[in-house]
Amino acid sequence: MTTILLPTDFSANSINAINFAVSTFKNKKCRFILLHFHMAASVIADDLMTMGSSASIYQTLIETSKASLSKVIETLKTNDNNHLHEFIPIVDYDNFVDAVNQTCKSYYASLIIMSTNGATGLESVIFGSNTVHLMERSNHPILAIPNKFKLVELNRWAFGVDFQMTVSKDDVKPLLELAHMTDALIDIIYVNNSDEALSSDQMVNKETLIHHFESVNHDFVVLYDENILKAISEYSDVHHCDAMALVNKKHNFLYRLLHKDNIKTFGRHIVKPILVMPCTSS
Repeated sequence: MTTILLPTDFSANSINAINFAVSTFKNKKCRFILLHFHMAASVIADDLMTMGSSASIYQTLIETSKASLSKVIETLKTNDNNHLHEFIPIVDYDNFVDAVNQTCKSYYASLIIMSTNGATGLESVIFGSNTVHLMERSNHPILAIPNKFKLVELNRWAFGVDFQMTVSKDDVKPLLELAHMTDALIDIIYVNNSDEALSSDQMVNKETLIHHFESVNHDFVVLYDENILKAISEYSDVHHCDAMALVNKKHNFLYRLLHKDNIKTFGRHIVKPILVMPCTSS
């Protein structure tokens, strides 16, 4: 059974990501963990006014969140009606990233699917702070779903690589599994942003990576552009790719993008689901 973590703040954006997950894995036996994270310090005055004199703030918040999760799950069960799917509600008031990582560890979740932005997200901000922090610090793959993204089958992927690191087959396993589910085509895209040829180490990394994709439909593409993400995004649009994928490791190009002030530029190019997979190889 596949276990998938679905963080939610009950916003329309997060519910859209949940519906996407349920639809995408409709033919697979899955256990969906719905995780609601809510800081106790953010309780609004109306919540406090409704509490009885003997009720603790913490307990009231827990019960309110559990009730909201139950409603979401009941709606999912009614609409999904899939005997292959199981839903488990979790409420946590820890640090968001720690809560997600701990829940993944406890329930052996193999994938996180979440919206790129939550209830407080502005239209101009594609990646919310929670999503960015999780991409930086999570040891689990994340499939981020843009706000208002329509439910479509992921039949073609644009997978950006830089060959600066050794990527194991386990690192790209989430992409391979998603591709197998729809017999998808994966375009492995190397963006050359200089006039230099691949080094001997990069050539080895390239051959290793290409070998991992022998079991799926794939093409290898070389693009020439100074802006790596822009090139991948434009290729994705021109060739009608349904989603993008990247491997993240400290000091690679995705890590640098997430750690600079150009996160807004990064976000503007993301109008399709993006799968971020942590690189665990040395």
